[in-house]
Order: sequence, then C-alpha cells, then structure tokens
Amino acid sequence: MTSPDWIAAEHRESRLRIWQMAADDTVLDQTECTAEGGEDLSRTLNRALPGLSPGTPVVVSGAATLPFAAVPCALPKLAQAQRDGDLHRLPGIAQERPVDVLHGEETRVAGFLALNPHFDGVICLPGAQSRWVHVSAGEIVSFRSVLSGALFDLLGAPEALGVDAPAAFDEDALLQAADQAMGRPANFAGELAVIRAERQLSGLSDSLAASRAMGLLVGMELAAAKPYWLGQSVAIVAEGNAAQPYRLALEAQAVPVVVADGARMALEGLKAARKG
Repeated sequence: MTSPDWIAAEHRESRLRIWQMAADDTVLDQTECTAEGGEDLSRTLNRALPGLSPGTPVVVSGAATLPFAAVPCALPKLAQAQRDGDLHRLPGIAQERPVDVLHGEETRVAGFLALNPHFDGVICLPGAQSRWVHVSAGEIVSFRSVLSGALFDLLGAPEALGVDAPAAFDEDALLQAADQAMGRPANFAGELAVIRAERQLSGLSDSLAASRAMGLLVGMELAAAKPYWLGQSVAIVAEGNAAQPYRLALEAQAVPVVVADGARMALEGLKAARKG
C-alpha cells in the first residue's frame, strides 16, 4: 500500500477510528481500535499502525485537553490544535451557560457544514450524549447535551429492563411512548416500571420493550430541546440505527429532517480542519 501523506483520526466513546490519507485526501485505508481514556493516544496509534513513518502528521478530534474555545465561535482549525509530536489534537468547544462541552462532535458539525456550507439551523448528534448544536453563518452559536443514550444503556441491565437496542426500533411503539413522554414527562419512571412488569407478566418482546424505552427517552429529550428544533432546519448526524428514533419523533412533530452519516462527517471535518 502507498504510504499515507497524513492520518485522520476520531476518538469517540473509547474507540479510535483511523483513516490513512493520500496527499489529495483520498482514503488509502481505514481501521478502528479500542482507545481507553487512560491510554496514551500515541501508543494506541503505534499499535494500530505499526509501520507508520515517523513525521507523518496525525490530525485527531475528541482527544484534546482544556482549554477549549468558547461559543459563539468558528469551528476548530489545525492552527489551533494542541501539538504532541506528530499528533495534532483539535480542541473541543465550551459553553458557560448552561455549562457544557463538545469534544469531537464539533468536528462532525464541521464536516456537515463543509458539505452544506449554506446550512443554518440545528444539528442533532445522537450518542451516549446526544448533542443539539445551533449553527449559523458557519459558526456554533450554542448547544445542549442530553444523556439519553447513556440512560438507555443503563436500562439494559438485568435489574432494569434487560434489553439492548434492536436492529430497528418498532416505529409505532416508539412514537406512542415518545408522545406519552412529551405530554406527561413526570410519568417517565412509572412508564418504565410498566414496561418491566409487562415483560414479566405478558412476555413483552425485547424489541417492543426497547422501542418503548427509547421512545420515552427521546420524547423527554425533545420536550427539553424544543427551543432548538422548533421552527428550525434540522440535520441528524449519526451512525447505524442511532438516527431512527430522532428522525421518527421529529417528523411526528412535523419537523423535516435530513440524515447524514456520522463517520463520513467526521472525516470531512478533519479534512476541513487540516485545510484551515
């Protein structure tokens, strides 16, 4: 294989996605590996790319340390990266009120804007922490994070609901639960108990239980994030089936959405940052 001119990398949720890049930004190869928070990132890269030539620049998102730029601000560029040998760590973005941080998601936002330069509106990024990012004139204006994904994972414990995300959520079950949560958020914990009891008494399937639980979480999230999506153009940047619950719930509120692949947006954002 041709030696890479540079390396693009995204550190996200204990994983490191790596693209080996040619000088014209063609992807030569791609790999992914575990990257625990306490492990030295240079060691992780050496393990994943043992033949990498010394001096090859590595541009990585989601791996910087504080301080971060404060909103409103332009998206991070290579000139702002924290240097660590050949490693260029793109900074995240901070917000004072409410206190919040973006740590890698801003690069996915940059990738979406690189492909959609005239977009003004809100970009939703589902994950362990879902993010609602308001962008205007190519800058991040404000954002809000919600722990819906992490809470759903906790509900997978046997003492809770004991379910994992299905290959596809049941649309009717998810939308009904989302509507319940948006209208009566105080009943959230009680509705989870109902799901648990139905699994014990009537054999409620894993898929329906997971769909209803996710619907409750997304419904509460949409109620809280209403100032972000109401009357806005909305894009969802996600991977796999992570976009489905948000797309369904937003479209049920008559909000038109576009969906973009998260991995592709990460790469486009890294390319845009390197070009400056």
